[in-house]
Amino acid sequence: MLLKAAFVSVVIALSAGSAAAQAPASAPFPNKQLRFVVPFPPGGTLDVLARTVATELGPALGQSVVVENRPGASGVLGADVIAKAPPDGHTLVIISNTLVTLPAMMNNLPFDIFKDFAPVILLGGTPTVITVHPSFAARDLKQFIALAKETKGGVSYNSPGIASPPHLAGELLARAANIPLVHVPYRGTQPAVTDLVGGQVPVMMAPLNAVLQFINDKQLFPIALTDAARTKYLANVPTLHEAGITNMPAVTSWFAILTTGGTPPDVVKRLNTEIAKILRDPAVQERLVSQTFEINGGSSEELAKLMHDDAVINAKIVTEAKITPQ
Repeated sequence: MLLKAAFVSVVIALSAGSAAAQAPASAPFPNKQLRFVVPFPPGGTLDVLARTVATELGPALGQSVVVENRPGASGVLGADVIAKAPPDGHTLVIISNTLVTLPAMMNNLPFDIFKDFAPVILLGGTPTVITVHPSFAARDLKQFIALAKETKGGVSYNSPGIASPPHLAGELLARAANIPLVHVPYRGTQPAVTDLVGGQVPVMMAPLNAVLQFINDKQLFPIALTDAARTKYLANVPTLHEAGITNMPAVTSWFAILTTGGTPPDVVKRLNTEIAKILRDPAVQERLVSQTFEINGGSSEELAKLMHDDAVINAKIVTEAKITPQ
């Protein structure tokens, strides 16, 4: 797949003009129940984050917030619900940076991620760790690379889904270390972890929060982090760069909340303000930090820029690694 110059041009143009395209304020907000869509199965990283925020957001807005799981197609099915909802802020979706990667590899998306969504707030992220089942003999990156080269047909690894940051990390590592890795995409984090722990798949590029307890219980073993820096939760586990893979960029995962494109700016601002307050609440912070989440926040404009910047960067990765829908 070739990276089209037109795609980059659209990204840059929309970065400057997204706010101007929003509709003026209209009805009071909120005036009915909010719908919070999680485009992946229950129990995964996004689901945990969404339910944590929703629990506090309802009382803050004076309305109930219903969390709905709509998994499928790397998050496309759930995101499409928000893209086609009324632009009034009553329908939200939690995303990972997978969403901004999809346009580079899918020509038939049912929405335009830069027109049909309004960025609300960046929630934060969690490290990605290369994790192996005990039956896979490697316990550090050197052993991992050697074993991968010896494995006929390549080593299978799973991830939460196609175009997810863990998937990109696996593709980049395969090229940087010149090893055969075979991607096995799943429909979310939880089923992928379940099969890893069960030994159906030997390796996973995994969100740390989903595998840390299994690592602590010696049911899984960490090899390296794909992020730029170590994490306090696995202080002895090196980054790929520290372990000798210096010819690939760090791969990070971030999570954010969006609403429907065209939502009035004052509604987006209200949502941003209330969710930012939730993220600053000591009890919420303690809950999220205990699950390895790194909390961010910030303005909707900052999230819009992050989305646009990552779209360009990840499109380049998709092109070079020849990643296609499976």
